[in-house]
This record gives sequence, C-alpha cells and structure tokens, in this order.
Amino acid sequence: MNPEHFNLSEVVPGVWAAEADLMGASVGNAAIIDAGGKTIVVDTFMTDVAAIELRRTAEALTGNRVYLAVNSHWHDDHTGGNQVFGDVPIVSTTTTMERVLENASGDIADWQSEIDESLLRLEEAVEAGDTTAARRLDGMRHYRDFADNFKLTLPNLLNDGRLVVEGERRVEIETRGKGHTVSDTFVWLPAERIIISGDLCWNGIHPRMHDGFPAAWADYTEALLALDPLHVIPGHGVPGDAGALRDLPDYFRTVETLISEVRAGTDPASIPAPEVSKDWDGLARFHDGLQSLADS
Repeated sequence: MNPEHFNLSEVVPGVWAAEADLMGASVGNAAIIDAGGKTIVVDTFMTDVAAIELRRTAEALTGNRVYLAVNSHWHDDHTGGNQVFGDVPIVSTTTTMERVLENASGDIADWQSEIDESLLRLEEAVEAGDTTAARRLDGMRHYRDFADNFKLTLPNLLNDGRLVVEGERRVEIETRGKGHTVSDTFVWLPAERIIISGDLCWNGIHPRMHDGFPAAWADYTEALLALDPLHVIPGHGVPGDAGALRDLPDYFRTVETLISEVRAGTDPASIPAPEVSKDWDGLARFHDGLQSLADS
C-alpha cells in the first residue's frame, strides 16, 4: 500500500504511523490502531482529500470500519479531516472541542479569498524559480478545494481524563492538561509501550510554540518519558523511540527562560536555539515562536 498524501509505516504489527508532508494535503501526522475489531484513527489530517485516504487505508489494513477517531488537540492540521469521520465518535477534551469551534472560519467566502491570495503569491514565487514554493503550492491547492467542501465537524465524545478502549490490545486515551496547546491528548498502548503524542512531540523539528506553555510542556514531556516508551509516533517528524522525547523538557525549560529576554527587547533572531536542538530542522519556527510567546 502506497498512499499519495502520507508515508505509511508499521510500528508494530497492527499499529501504523501515517507520516504527513508538512507542505502537502496532510501536514500533521496521524496513526492507525487495530485493536481487534476496533479500528482507531488518531488525528485526521488537514484536508478532506488526505483524510479520505487515511480512512480508506485504515479500513483496508484492519478489515474493519473505523470505530473511533481521536483529536489530540485543536489545530486544524490534526482536526481538518474530521468531516470524513463524522459518522463515528470523535474523542477530544472539552477545551479542544471548544477551540475547534472558536477557530472555525465564520465566513467561508473570506477564508476562500485569503487562500486565493496565498495561491497567487505562491504561483508568482514558482514562476520566479522558488522550488519550495512549488511544493507548498500543491498543498495549498488541496487546501483551497477543502475550503470549498468544508463541513465543520466537532469532536463529540469528550474525555477530560482517561478513556480506555479494550480489545485485542488496550488503548488508553489520556490528557494531562496543557502543553503544546491549552489542552493536549496523547494515546498510550501499554502492552506495546507506544505513545502517539500529537504535537507534544516534534521529532527532530523545532516545534510550533505560538499557542504553547513551555514550562507545562516540559513537565508533560517528562511525564511521557516516565512511561518508558519503546516507540513514539510524533505529531510531526518520523516515528522514533524515547529519544524523540528525551531532549524536549530541557528545550522547553530553556525557551521559558528566553521569553523574558525577548520581552526586555532582545531580538529573537539573535538568540541561539537551545544546544539540544542544534541538528533540528525549522530554526525559523523557534525564533517566531519566541516572539509570539513574548507577545502573549
């Protein structure tokens, strides 16, 4: 099986990571769990076209219809495909559901117009020879089609603690509060020691911090490490082992100390990233995040 909009890898028998293309139709990672007659999808991608492929893949792999979907947090690269799963329970925290509703576009025509403006800028960049813009343009075209077909679909099974699904494998859907956003959920498979982290973990990539709480995020990732996982399926980046989480507590505690420097007038672009992240991609996201956190 070779999906068009994501890379599929089997982490252990019956558990698959669906690794997204940051510039394509999917954007944020998802996961598929075969719990023995109960197929669970964690996160639903950015667009309907990617979510349709995700659902078809999940049902083909497991031989069963999707039983449950999960939204790890409210960002639309993890909830945009909800409309494809509107006939099954979609789990999230109460706060996540409220944020999905609050951040939905109130005027579809304005939203479409904004996307059209972005498309025009990208087309001009492609004509100027920008190869990165060419990749982004393809994803933005999918996003424009998504706007035409958009149907707001909210999570409808609210879980503000721990929800356990028992099948041939035990699946624990749990929240410990805020971190990457004001409310984050992760999925834990205790027998296989697999964490599906949502955007609490970005593996080898500077995370988007604009809506985050660095000190709480550091504590949250430490709690995930304390589970002693063998496998981590991150919200962005390739699946890995516990090493995907290991440097995150120090990273976020360093970020917390740097915010005051930016508020005091230091240009965030002049601040070096934490040493633990020296080999990570997306350095601009670190600097932008510092400015956003300082302004909040």
